[in-house]
Amino acid sequence: MNADFVKSLQERARARHAKIGIGIQNSSADLIKGLQTATEYANLLLVGNPCCDCAMEYVITDDPVTKLVDLLARGEIDGAVRGNVSAYKVMSALSSRFNIEVYRMALLEQNGWAFFLAPVGINEGETLSDKLNLVTNGAKFLQMMGVSPAVSVLSGGRVEDVGRSERVDRSLAEAEFVASRANAKGINARHRGILIESCRGDDLILAPDGISGNLIFRTLMLLCGANSLGAPVLMEEIFVDSSRARDDFTGPVMLASAMVGMKESSE
Repeated sequence: MNADFVKSLQERARARHAKIGIGIQNSSADLIKGLQTATEYANLLLVGNPCCDCAMEYVITDDPVTKLVDLLARGEIDGAVRGNVSAYKVMSALSSRFNIEVYRMALLEQNGWAFFLAPVGINEGETLSDKLNLVTNGAKFLQMMGVSPAVSVLSGGRVEDVGRSERVDRSLAEAEFVASRANAKGINARHRGILIESCRGDDLILAPDGISGNLIFRTLMLLCGANSLGAPVLMEEIFVDSSRARDDFTGPVMLASAMVGMKESSE
């Protein structure tokens, strides 16, 4: 996906201007200022403790995680963004309230190339079933967004590295299996071994597991300056995860609002 994909999301978000709730804990004047910038794309509802004077709508609560998920479940907001509250608590609350396994895909953009990366939660993508669900549901998600996805499946070595280590052998076999099953489902997927550099231009990159996926994400965003636009949870409702390491939540808010518009247009 190229830069036009991100521009199309921005246009959709501005046009829909959905009501998006965002979890806020230990806020600051700089954080509130950044959120005001995000109102270009959505009507924000701050959930938690916005502290200083704020012109935006807000709900004060000592438990922003439960309140945010409750508002989403009740349909009182069109979508939600995690904000700076605990990822573990939010994902646990989503899993419990909606009775789902939580799968996330992070949308990254750098130098005109946009792509989704998964898994990014350290406890995600641990089984073959998890990996297949990420690829199949991720592909469906991208199709909903108007993309015919090309998928790269990564593993722990080159194909010719078979026999060097039991762990590498297992990783290679699992990635080959996932890519094969995905292709059997009509998904354009390719096992690329450890050669992450060969993934450039593809739309979804599947890391070997959640730990390596999280490390790739942090390296790209925090060390290499890639633009992170949030990580949608693959569920019926609209929920976009957002790293607490960031100061600006404009990207995740924009993505959530755009997803609301896309979901409505597909119904």
